[in-house]
Amino acid sequence: MSERLTPIVIVGARGRMGKALLREIIISDSMVLEAAVDRSGGPGLGQDAGRLAGLHELGIVVTDELLPRRSSVVVDFSLAQATEANIRKCTEAGVPLVLGTTGLSKATRELLRAAAKEVPIVSAANFSVGVTVLTKIAGLVAHALGEQWDAELLEIHHSHKRDAPSGTALRIAKAVAKATGRDLETAMRSDRAHAHARPRERGEIGISAIRGGDSVGEHTLMFLADGERLELTHRATDRAIFARGALRAAQWVVDQEPGLYTMADVLGLGGLG
Repeated sequence: MSERLTPIVIVGARGRMGKALLREIIISDSMVLEAAVDRSGGPGLGQDAGRLAGLHELGIVVTDELLPRRSSVVVDFSLAQATEANIRKCTEAGVPLVLGTTGLSKATRELLRAAAKEVPIVSAANFSVGVTVLTKIAGLVAHALGEQWDAELLEIHHSHKRDAPSGTALRIAKAVAKATGRDLETAMRSDRAHAHARPRERGEIGISAIRGGDSVGEHTLMFLADGERLELTHRATDRAIFARGALRAAQWVVDQEPGLYTMADVLGLGGLG
């Protein structure tokens, strides 16, 4: 990783993740805020980015125009409908992109792959370092144990989360399925309470979801066999972990060749498993 200060442009600065990213950059000794961008309209435009983050004034105001300089890295956690324009501007400017926006259309995903031939891009739905490691370990363990061990995943999130199972749970389960030659769509069971009463079938991958309180996110993957059980758990207690992971990716991607990367690549796990 380079020892120079990495200039960062935050897109989606007024959002929850945007503010967390701003705070992490401001207190960092290896990054500097280049610009803060958000969509037109609404409160916050023209406000000092430091004040927006709840810290000291920086002299950098939030604007509605993305104009990245070649030496910077764009970190985008904005809205899906803005992603195509942001990708094009990064490509035109020749700057790396870290993309955390989810819900992308097929056309946007195709544009992302095309842009990665010209600039380095890290794209992920979850930038937690711990979750990335857990997902990689899940596949390695599942491959070693095989289908003789039953795989069950329990995930817990705050009461306001709408989707169940969580996207992270599905990615972990997919890693288990891939490592053992299963298709997650047919192997997954997330409705045991409503399914016809029957014993657990060999090869199933169970996912159970709990919603309540203010839990940032917990995922426990269990491998169960007669006489023993192996558990892998990740607990998130602070949303700032996602901002830190994204900024770790930003400092990594600045020195990479054009390509479409994941957090596993950032952590040096891409070639494992």
